[in-house]
Amino acid sequence: MESSVQKKTSVQRVMETGSGLKKTMKTRDAIMVGVGGTIGTGLFLSSGDVLSGAGPGGAILAYIIGGFIIWLMTSCLGEMCTAMPISGSVQAYATEFINPAMGFTIGWVNWLGGAITITCQIVASAIIMKNIIPSSPTILWVIVFSILLTGVNFFNVKQYGNVSFWLASLKLVLAAVFIIVGIAMILGFGSTSSVGFSNYTNNGGLFPLGLAGVGAVMLSAFYAFGGTEMIAATAGEIEREEDIPKAVNWTIFLLIGVYILCMCVLIALLPWNKADLNGSPFAYAFQHAGLHGAALVVNIIVLTSALTSGNYFVYACSRYLWSLSKFKQAPRFCSKTNKNGVPVYALGISMAFALLGVVSQFVAEDTVYLFLIYLIGGCNIFMYSVICICQYKFRKRYTAEGGRVEDLKYKVPAYPLIPILGVASFIGMLIITLMDPGEAIAIYICAPCYLAIYVGFKIYTKKKNVKSINIDM
Repeated sequence: MESSVQKKTSVQRVMETGSGLKKTMKTRDAIMVGVGGTIGTGLFLSSGDVLSGAGPGGAILAYIIGGFIIWLMTSCLGEMCTAMPISGSVQAYATEFINPAMGFTIGWVNWLGGAITITCQIVASAIIMKNIIPSSPTILWVIVFSILLTGVNFFNVKQYGNVSFWLASLKLVLAAVFIIVGIAMILGFGSTSSVGFSNYTNNGGLFPLGLAGVGAVMLSAFYAFGGTEMIAATAGEIEREEDIPKAVNWTIFLLIGVYILCMCVLIALLPWNKADLNGSPFAYAFQHAGLHGAALVVNIIVLTSALTSGNYFVYACSRYLWSLSKFKQAPRFCSKTNKNGVPVYALGISMAFALLGVVSQFVAEDTVYLFLIYLIGGCNIFMYSVICICQYKFRKRYTAEGGRVEDLKYKVPAYPLIPILGVASFIGMLIITLMDPGEAIAIYICAPCYLAIYVGFKIYTKKKNVKSINIDM
């Protein structure tokens, strides 16, 4: 006898479970959440590690590879978050299209990676402040910046989006000014001599450390694009859902263009062996050219960039934890919101964890920062691989349930090649990372933790006979 209860499709289940936040964010603000959350210390500070570790050609190649791989992942994520626009989406998709244990694991890994990124941005901000005010204590800036980031995130999402838009615009202005001024210096406009392109060929040429140097900095280059997935975290709060494809496309192409152009100019202005993690290579570039006043301005704007990037991750982490709670994979109180629609308990827990950045007061700041970069890179390799797998399974399930591919507002090109190529690329990046002792430490730490989370949840649900709330059994 046929059941009178209609079985829900995957899209319906995910959408029903992920509702609850206010849809008041403008499309331009959503784009800036993705762009602003990504452009930060990964470009303005850790690019020094990429340049010093790979040389001129190696640095550009590393960012091109990182950008291409991120495009593969973002394409997969774009199709799913357009079809199922909810906040904290990655965890919801993994729960539905792989299994609840993977949803639980990726949700907590996503949250953990985001919380560590907040710490990373706070540490980076303290490093930059030490360059601006050398005698100031690191611990002071850690406390001040943590309070600031927490306070901004108590705004309602519309106010937050407006503030974020203008702060993120400042980053793009900085990048544009750097590119314009840099090109003028390279070509000799407004001065008696041009800088030229000698730094591309001096000190060993384009690849002074060979392809091994490219492999050694891949996690740092990859980290620079980390945060692109935050465009999906805004999907459940965008005012016009039909604009989600536009937001996804603009985010990824803006990022790749800005990163590659900035690095091309930076390499011409700064010898690769003069870059390090003790300050912004962008400031070093102006100092090397004798423009010390400009270097101070750059440091101040880079500080703003680091803080705004941390701010976006505070926003994302609170939504990730909110989503976990909605799927009964985190304490129930984490899904409670205040009158502005802000998940305040999730926000408080995320910031409390991020305050581990205090450790930087007792350990060399640049060492802590570089280790956090590697740890975040390991998180992203795992999370982005899961996103590609989810998209592959989503498309198969969608058509099996009667959905038409032509009805999708955003479609992954060349399916199933793109998700398969994405997973293969992340596996390749994992292998390259394991070949470098410094970066491999992060993988050795991450892998057992992820496995323990996954297996632990499987055992728990089996013993308690717990079923995911969004899966028809």
